[in-house]
Amino acid sequence: MNNTLKQNLGLLAMSLIMFIVTLDTTITNIALPTITTFFKTNLDLSNWISTIYVLILSVLMIPASKIADQLGRKKLMLLGLSFFGVGSLFCGLSNQIWVLIGMRGIQGIGGAIVTPIMVPLCVSLFGRIKANQVVGEIGAIAALAAAVGPGAGGLIIHYWSWHLIFFINIPITIIVFGLIIFCFSESYDPTVSSKIDYEGILLLSVSLFLLTFVLLKGYDFGWRSPTIIFLIIGMVVTMIVFVITDIKKVEPLIAFDLFKDSTFLSSTIVYFTAGFTIVCSSVVFNFFLEDVLNFSTLHAGYIIMFSSVMVMIVMPLGNSLGQQFNFRWPILTGSLLMAVSLLLLTQISYQDSEFYMIFDMCVLGMGFGLASLSLVSAVQYIPEEKAGIASGMVNAARQFGTCLGIALLVGVLNMNIKGATSNIKREAQNIIRTSQLAPDVKKVANNTIQQRFDSSTAIDNKNIKNKELIGVTKKIVGVPKPAKSSDMYEVYRNNKKIISGAVELRKGAKGFYEQIKTGIDSNQLMTDAERIHQNSQKLILNQKKISIEIQFLAQKQVLTQAFSEIKKSKNKQLTRAFKKTFWLGTLLLFVVSPIAYWTDKRQLTEKK
Repeated sequence: MNNTLKQNLGLLAMSLIMFIVTLDTTITNIALPTITTFFKTNLDLSNWISTIYVLILSVLMIPASKIADQLGRKKLMLLGLSFFGVGSLFCGLSNQIWVLIGMRGIQGIGGAIVTPIMVPLCVSLFGRIKANQVVGEIGAIAALAAAVGPGAGGLIIHYWSWHLIFFINIPITIIVFGLIIFCFSESYDPTVSSKIDYEGILLLSVSLFLLTFVLLKGYDFGWRSPTIIFLIIGMVVTMIVFVITDIKKVEPLIAFDLFKDSTFLSSTIVYFTAGFTIVCSSVVFNFFLEDVLNFSTLHAGYIIMFSSVMVMIVMPLGNSLGQQFNFRWPILTGSLLMAVSLLLLTQISYQDSEFYMIFDMCVLGMGFGLASLSLVSAVQYIPEEKAGIASGMVNAARQFGTCLGIALLVGVLNMNIKGATSNIKREAQNIIRTSQLAPDVKKVANNTIQQRFDSSTAIDNKNIKNKELIGVTKKIVGVPKPAKSSDMYEVYRNNKKIISGAVELRKGAKGFYEQIKTGIDSNQLMTDAERIHQNSQKLILNQKKISIEIQFLAQKQVLTQAFSEIKKSKNKQLTRAFKKTFWLGTLLLFVVSPIAYWTDKRQLTEKK
């Protein structure tokens, strides 16, 4: 096999595995409701399907990269692929929720092993100079996978089954396994010994596990709960012990000296924010589309998909510009565009056109794609033998960014929604109270609203229209007259005139009948007068029924209008909750964006 073919196939292998490993961090989020229903469980439990994967990725990346440097990167890559493939197979075959969660953990172990090893393997296959370009292309694949997850998940669930989300990994893993064997040679970090620092790995893993767990589950348990406080204390203690012991070692587990390189430090921070930003689209904005706008999973995925399209377009272009000139400006532009995209999302409305929402996603995709070039810039000045541990640290930073995004944004969103729920409930009850409805209808409507808010964060028309409410609206007692401002008022008033006329007709017919009876001996006239009297009585009764039906119809219109106002209130309040959440992300990104200026030091070096 000639060298060019090896390189092309090696690039294909790295791209494929990076795609499926990254894809699995976001694609399962959109499948959680379906999986929850399938296993007949609750979302709190099924949420661990996503949590355990991100948790293990965050914890094991740095130790895995260090062990690979010592024992051999190719061997560890094959081991990681085996874990990932086996985990994927049994995820798809799982018939119990706990089995699925456990197999997702196995998947996470595989993903944590293979992700940081890709960079040093590329360096060994392509050489230092060309490897930067290759890593950029692989980074584009990773960014694409992160962005395309919700759309791909929606498509698969809509047309096939959630099982396929995991089964598609298996043939890809087998192909990549073979390509790794034939395309790559074994490589190590020759500057370190083969002795594994078990103590350091244990301390680092425990501290990172506690940190990630707190970020992911802090809002679920409560930030002031004894459990979270205990975990935070444990995390701080283990991290301090690790740092103190690690910096004293001749061969530390984490190369803290790497942070002295301004390019590596700033690029790591930017890649951290990229992980944070993807939560805004794949989780928060997707939640808005599905739960506020009531879009289907496929429809929401279609809109978010445009961010993926822009990643595909801009990241190769940005990487080419970065290789030829400087990574600073593409990455800085991307960081600012991410901030601008969140600024645009602070202006969302439930009445926005799809074009506006797609435009937002395009801006976010452009920013995310360019900012993700920080994966390339981070390692471009790092010594070749340190590329493995550097890659592990950078990729771990992105996972921590995602964890922080979930903890901060989702947590704040939940808090904002609780506040919005209280406002919606209060406004809904006020709307019912001031509406022209029968007392029994008001009572049942208020009880229904109370029940719905005890179990959910928002209501819509379907939530309120229950059987009890429909039944009580059919009671005749207490049905109000149509309001004068109502369209039904004139109909009701004219019907009353008809009733009055029929009453007068009945009186006249009765008088005429009495006159005929006492004055003229005419059987035919008496019969006609009696018929007129009887028919006028029937007319009165019928018109009274019509009057009641008009009142019912008017009440139905009032109730429908009340439902509509409640729904508008719900949409307005929930949208405001999302806006506040996006404002938080916007401020954070605008504060961090200037750091992207230091992601490449070539111009600074040239000036000196």
